[in-house]
Amino acid sequence: MAAPKGNRNNPNGRPPKNKALTTALEASLGRAIEVDGKRVNGKRVLADLVVSFLTTGKAKFPGDEEYSIISIADWTGMVKWIYDRVDGRPIQPVGGSGDDGELVIKVKLKDSND
Repeated sequence: MAAPKGNRNNPNGRPPKNKALTTALEASLGRAIEVDGKRVNGKRVLADLVVSFLTTGKAKFPGDEEYSIISIADWTGMVKWIYDRVDGRPIQPVGGSGDDGELVIKVKLKDSND
Protein backbone atom coordinates (compact mmCIF):
# COMPACT_ATOMS: atom_id res chain seq x y z
CA MET A 1 0.00 0.00 0.00
CA ALA A 2 1.34 3.43 -0.91
CA ALA A 3 1.92 6.07 1.72
CA PRO A 4 -0.65 8.88 1.92
CA LYS A 5 0.13 11.87 -0.30
CA GLY A 6 2.59 14.24 1.36
CA ASN A 7 3.79 11.54 3.77
CA ARG A 8 7.20 10.00 3.26
CA ASN A 9 8.22 6.48 4.24
CA ASN A 10 11.73 7.73 5.03
CA PRO A 11 11.35 11.03 6.93
CA ASN A 12 15.04 11.18 7.88
CA GLY A 13 16.17 10.94 4.26
CA ARG A 14 18.70 8.68 2.70
CA PRO A 15 21.61 7.67 4.96
CA PRO A 16 24.99 9.14 4.00
CA LYS A 17 26.91 7.14 1.42
CA ASN A 18 29.93 5.31 2.78
CA LYS A 19 33.11 6.54 1.12
CA ALA A 20 35.10 3.32 1.09
CA LEU A 21 38.46 4.80 0.05
CA THR A 22 38.25 7.65 2.55
CA THR A 23 37.25 5.24 5.31
CA ALA A 24 40.16 2.93 4.47
CA LEU A 25 42.67 5.82 4.35
CA GLU A 26 41.46 7.17 7.70
CA ALA A 27 41.74 3.71 9.27
CA SER A 28 45.24 3.12 7.89
CA LEU A 29 46.54 6.56 8.81
CA GLY A 30 44.99 6.27 12.27
CA ARG A 31 46.95 3.12 13.09
CA ALA A 32 50.21 3.30 14.98
CA ILE A 33 53.30 2.10 13.14
CA GLU A 34 56.77 1.43 14.43
CA VAL A 35 59.36 4.06 13.54
CA ASP A 36 62.84 3.91 15.06
CA GLY A 37 61.61 1.54 17.77
CA LYS A 38 58.66 3.76 18.77
CA ARG A 39 54.93 3.41 18.05
CA VAL A 40 53.78 6.51 16.15
CA ASN A 41 50.38 7.46 14.69
CA GLY A 42 50.32 7.23 10.88
CA LYS A 43 49.00 10.78 10.53
CA ARG A 44 51.91 12.04 12.63
CA VAL A 45 54.35 10.16 10.37
CA LEU A 46 52.76 11.72 7.28
CA ALA A 47 52.84 15.20 8.82
CA ASP A 48 56.50 14.78 9.82
CA LEU A 49 57.40 13.65 6.28
CA VAL A 50 55.60 16.68 4.80
CA VAL A 51 57.42 19.10 7.13
CA SER A 52 60.78 17.41 6.53
CA PHE A 53 60.36 17.63 2.78
CA LEU A 54 59.17 21.22 2.88
CA THR A 55 62.03 22.36 5.09
CA THR A 56 64.92 20.29 3.71
CA GLY A 57 63.85 19.04 0.28
CA LYS A 58 64.23 15.41 1.34
CA ALA A 59 62.41 12.92 3.52
CA LYS A 60 63.39 9.69 5.28
CA PHE A 61 60.60 7.18 4.95
CA PRO A 62 60.07 4.58 7.69
CA GLY A 63 62.26 1.54 7.07
CA ASP A 64 64.65 3.39 4.74
CA GLU A 65 68.30 3.82 5.63
CA GLU A 66 68.81 6.99 3.60
CA TYR A 67 66.84 10.11 2.81
CA SER A 68 64.79 10.07 -0.38
CA ILE A 69 64.60 12.95 -2.80
CA ILE A 70 61.53 13.02 -5.03
CA SER A 71 60.18 15.67 -7.32
CA ILE A 72 58.18 18.45 -5.75
CA ALA A 73 55.35 17.85 -8.22
CA ASP A 74 55.09 14.16 -7.31
CA TRP A 75 55.26 14.80 -3.58
CA THR A 76 52.77 17.67 -3.48
CA GLY A 77 50.41 15.79 -5.77
CA MET A 78 50.42 12.77 -3.46
CA VAL A 79 50.03 14.81 -0.27
CA LYS A 80 47.21 16.89 -1.79
CA TRP A 81 45.45 13.72 -2.90
CA ILE A 82 45.65 12.21 0.60
CA TYR A 83 44.48 15.37 2.38
CA ASP A 84 41.59 15.83 -0.06
CA ARG A 85 40.35 12.33 0.71
CA VAL A 86 40.97 12.29 4.46
CA ASP A 87 40.21 15.83 5.63
CA GLY A 88 38.24 16.99 2.60
CA ARG A 89 38.73 20.19 0.71
CA PRO A 90 37.97 23.41 2.58
CA ILE A 91 34.58 24.93 1.88
CA GLN A 92 34.93 27.62 -0.75
CA PRO A 93 32.68 30.66 -0.38
CA VAL A 94 30.57 31.52 -3.38
CA GLY A 95 30.65 35.19 -4.27
CA GLY A 96 27.65 36.69 -5.94
CA SER A 97 26.94 39.80 -7.93
CA GLY A 98 24.58 41.42 -5.44
CA ASP A 99 25.18 43.76 -2.53
CA ASP A 100 27.45 42.26 0.15
CA GLY A 101 28.37 39.43 -2.23
CA GLU A 102 25.03 37.61 -2.05
CA LEU A 103 24.14 35.35 -4.92
CA VAL A 104 21.69 36.90 -7.38
CA ILE A 105 19.88 34.71 -9.88
CA LYS A 106 18.07 36.37 -12.76
CA VAL A 107 15.38 34.50 -14.63
CA LYS A 108 14.10 35.67 -17.98
CA LEU A 109 10.77 34.26 -18.98
CA LYS A 110 10.27 33.62 -22.64
CA ASP A 111 7.67 35.93 -24.11
CA SER A 112 4.78 34.05 -25.73
CA ASN A 113 5.31 36.18 -28.88
CA ASP A 114 8.91 34.94 -29.32
